[in-house]
Amino acid sequence: MTCSIFSKYKIGNLTLDNRIVMAPMTRGFADNETGEVNYLIADYYGKRARYGAGLIITEGVAINKLAKGTYGIPGIYTHRQILSWKKVTREVHQYKTKIFAQLWHVGRVSHQEILKGNAPVAPSPIGANGHVHRLRKPFQAPRALNNIEIYQIIADYKDAAKNAMEAGFDGVEIHAAHGYLIDQFINEKTNDRQDEFGGSLQNRLRFLDLIIKEVKKVVPKNRISIRISEKKDDDKDYVWEHPEEMVCAITGILSKHQLKIVHPSAENYGDMLQHNQKSLHELFRQYWDKTLIAVGNIAPEKGASIIGGNQADLVAFGQLFIANPDLVVRLKANQEIFPYQTKNLHTCLI
Repeated sequence: MTCSIFSKYKIGNLTLDNRIVMAPMTRGFADNETGEVNYLIADYYGKRARYGAGLIITEGVAINKLAKGTYGIPGIYTHRQILSWKKVTREVHQYKTKIFAQLWHVGRVSHQEILKGNAPVAPSPIGANGHVHRLRKPFQAPRALNNIEIYQIIADYKDAAKNAMEAGFDGVEIHAAHGYLIDQFINEKTNDRQDEFGGSLQNRLRFLDLIIKEVKKVVPKNRISIRISEKKDDDKDYVWEHPEEMVCAITGILSKHQLKIVHPSAENYGDMLQHNQKSLHELFRQYWDKTLIAVGNIAPEKGASIIGGNQADLVAFGQLFIANPDLVVRLKANQEIFPYQTKNLHTCLI
């Protein structure tokens, strides 16, 4: 049966009004000192809900004080941060849209000036390439986490997930993509540990495995999304040497924990992997029969065919949702979709 992008979609007891997702996008408009969000941010997400987004996934939200990688990143590890997010969830829910908090730790892609004098942390003391967003200084060499600290961060993910549910979110997305902390454990180039968190692919995936194990204690399994990518923001040339093995291993962990949502992130949806004849989403579809979110610079008219062709269950749009708060209305009415203009839209929330 062919499904419409505008049809309802159920994930267990979670019902979305349509299959259109607002993708997570860093905006940097939280209070830089406190990590609290304000009414401007509530209005920003509220507008997308008012015009019909089925699911909103927030910008990355720091799980602890060392998790942020640039200025203005919101947090969800203090009581005041939890209270501030309630403004957002209340605003979104009055329009019956669902909203997930994306749980984020950037690991090595940060700087002591962002972290109030603390060095960035990572699985291994291997520095990232490039410059810190907005700070425009080179990434610093990180400090390797010890075993006790790793387990504390795992506990911090659980606490952040619990806080998100207290703040009124419908679920969470664990950000395990783009070269951030979880991905740094998975990546053989950034993880040269010799303990149970390094070496084999199974060991490198252990950090993600244990985070999921803890998070699902406080969030229902059908309300946990996992974001995965091949590409790394700080290593543009990196590719998976064995994509099928990687996807099989990742989906194996998600299935073991009975999760229901995976959100593979690609720069351009449909691009073929360098070491496989399939795209990232095609490969995940091969090994994953539950909810799959398509994302990656998808043209407005392409979303309907992705759903209609059963290539994915949900379609996420990023920058188009910044330029068009009423994107869903425009898609339904076949109206003009405005392109994203960095110059006009990057420096403000609309």
